Amino acid sequence: MIGHTIAIHNGKEHLPIHINKYMLGHKLGEFAPTLNFREHTKNDNKSQRKKSS
Repeated sequence: MIGHTIAIHNGKEHLPIHINKYMLGHKLGEFAPTLNFREHTKNDNKSQRKKSS
């Protein structure tokens, strides 16, 4: 299977994955990301450290 390109389903769509020698011993689902981080919102203050007076 090394050198082949196969489609792996991530729950929403099929993603083409090229198989190489470093993928041996892993499951194919490990190479299909399921979450897509877009970006933080401009007004997101939840992760900011509050200044103490």
